Amino acid sequence: MVPLLRDVLGARYLMGATEAAQGFRWAQFQFPAGGVIELIEPVGSQGFLQDFLEQRGEGLHHVTLRVRDIAARAAELEKLGWHPFRPNYVNPVWKEVFLHPRETHGVLVQLAESELPYPKEIEYYQQLDLEGLMT
Repeated sequence: MVPLLRDVLGARYLMGATEAAQGFRWAQFQFPAGGVIELIEPVGSQGFLQDFLEQRGEGLHHVTLRVRDIAARAAELEKLGWHPFRPNYVNPVWKEVFLHPRETHGVLVQLAESELPYPKEIEYYQQLDLEGLMT
């Protein structure tokens, strides 16, 4: 996907990292007219992503929507009858909660919040250049 995103569609590499404890690596690319897409791949043979690929094969894993005050938004969703799950608000740089595909027409929806402005978040996560990430 990297050659398609970068060389054909004109996206530029933004940031990426290896989340070894969770068993995956990710990289984000930004398109010239706006929009960001994130690629994720498993690292090792264990973890949620490996399980997903074994069950469903390659393809869309989730859609991320940025929100303000994620805990309040999750509470609002619960009041409206939704069932947010796997809330993780520990890391102020990346807080997240999910809506299950059973409730969202087959798509896992991730709601996310960062206390950092987006340029600072990019700086924080620029752990590897693209070549280092791909090796």
